[in-house]
Amino acid sequence: MIACVARNTEYIVFDLEWNIVGIKNDVPAEEQKKLPFEIIEIGAVKLDRHLQEVGCFSTYVKPVLYPIMSQYVSRVTNRKQDSLSHGLTFPTAAKHFCAFANNAANVYCSWSKADPNVLIDNFRYYDLDFIEPFYCMDIQSLFSVIAEKVSSSTQRSIEYALNYLRIPCEKPLHTALNDAFYTGLILSKIWQGMEGSARSRNRILRSFQYQPSVKRRR
Repeated sequence: MIACVARNTEYIVFDLEWNIVGIKNDVPAEEQKKLPFEIIEIGAVKLDRHLQEVGCFSTYVKPVLYPIMSQYVSRVTNRKQDSLSHGLTFPTAAKHFCAFANNAANVYCSWSKADPNVLIDNFRYYDLDFIEPFYCMDIQSLFSVIAEKVSSSTQRSIEYALNYLRIPCEKPLHTALNDAFYTGLILSKIWQGMEGSARSRNRILRSFQYQPSVKRRR
């Protein structure tokens, strides 16, 4: 686990990698429905109110429900089966992640709305108290509307956004920490390119915030 402590933060830009049932994990359909995506890695960077990085967090998570790596996930993340034997249990990883965030006023930023929902599902599966309040921001949507000036539903990859904004990509993508790092750079570059005062730019960012449902699973 890597953690960098910081103060006075407002944005937690996070990314998750997860495993799926695949063809080799023998898991009842009922359990698959409860947790279709099991987190195997958490990466995050902390940004202050000026969108400057002030901290980072990274950990592998040892899967319990899907301990055999899906071939698709292995191909996308470039991770091997033996890497799943390393890492923290999810409850421990979640505890460290919440301690890293350590601010009820934080906005949790991700590339698309998938990661917040997967995080919620994993907390629910282990019956853990979730982050409250959970204010989120979809940076992919922000990029589409503010940078590209297209529909908020337009789907783009992090790599595409980096190229569009001319941000050098010197670290491999599809690791949780690197994807969080680059998503943070994209957010910062968009904010810097906005017209108006810092207050007016922050007001635009707030307009992209939302709160997903975090009700407990019965």
